[in-house]
Amino acid sequence: METKLNSRDKKILIVGAISLIAIIFFFTQIGRQLKPKETTIIINGQKILAESAATPEQHYQGLSGRTKLCENCGMLFIFSDKQVQDFYMRNMNFPLDIVFIADNKILKISPNLLPEGANPQAIYSSELPINYVLELNSGYTDKYNINVGDEVEFNF
Repeated sequence: METKLNSRDKKILIVGAISLIAIIFFFTQIGRQLKPKETTIIINGQKILAESAATPEQHYQGLSGRTKLCENCGMLFIFSDKQVQDFYMRNMNFPLDIVFIADNKILKISPNLLPEGANPQAIYSSELPINYVLELNSGYTDKYNINVGDEVEFNF
């Protein structure tokens, strides 16, 4: 037995299919926006895979609450304007090295910073205007001989 669709039913099917495609596209785009972008950074030949934090919300959250960071991973904070930036170890669960970068040059490194709770007391300032901060596992900069003045290559 063959069933034929009338023109009204065909229109409903077409509108339904288009709507479904639009919904799938919409949620795919939201998922892409929520997933942190990753950037490859090279310093002294050492390749680092860093999550990018570019919005005020991402800056505030940072690595807070995470339990660990892989060996060659980090978080890159991106600022639209060069300014002096202050960082805290709020709600961190592991120690970090913080690398302050202006354009593509390391200006300051704050190494081996200990975690603090919800009300951190220590403030780590860039002291000079910067537009990037790279957070790495504690001891990383010593282990890979990363120093003030080193060039930083970003592959966004």
